Amino acid sequence: MEPVVIYPDPKYRAKLAIVVTLFILAVFSWWTIPLAYAAGYGMAEGGGAILGLAFTALINGGAVAIALAFVPAYYRSIRYEIHPDEVVVHIGIVTKTVKHVPYRTVTNLEVTRGPFDRMFGIGSLKIQTAGMSGQTGAEEKLEGLVDVQAIYEKVAGELRRFRSAMAPTQAGEEAAPAPTSGDGQLLAAILDELRALRAGLERTET
Repeated sequence: MEPVVIYPDPKYRAKLAIVVTLFILAVFSWWTIPLAYAAGYGMAEGGGAILGLAFTALINGGAVAIALAFVPAYYRSIRYEIHPDEVVVHIGIVTKTVKHVPYRTVTNLEVTRGPFDRMFGIGSLKIQTAGMSGQTGAEEKLEGLVDVQAIYEKVAGELRRFRSAMAPTQAGEEAAPAPTSGDGQLLAAILDELRALRAGLERTET
């Protein structure tokens, strides 16, 4: 089955530009403003102020321009793939990263919309896994989605189908609920090992 391929909305590129600009200004301002003051210190009041402002604008503006030059390429590098058994995220400019998130490790799905997301009418889908349980953040995040709720339903549907296919199907045997935590994953693994051991013993006896 061909995967469903999703790209972030162009609005996400605008959001990235704003976030990058604010980040660069926050990082550079703490030292460019004092440095500009020192550069203009001792000059006439008007001349010192103008020199300081010009110096700050030059450094901060140059840093912002360089950072913004990478935004379009970074935006174009993002691709999400929804497979029957996993979600794959492609991202990166210089270093290309391909992140696989198997459904068997997923413990939670969460739709989030931050202030800038609400401004642009987009959202993100966080995918939490057993490996990240109890830690801050998500294992992977699908960002820049206009129809984020529809993507959530798509991933949740694939997740339910995957877990149903993995459940026992023998007659009279009730399907085990899909694990939703790290403990559930461990118990399921132990149960699988016990079943394999029992099958091996039965073959030995025959």
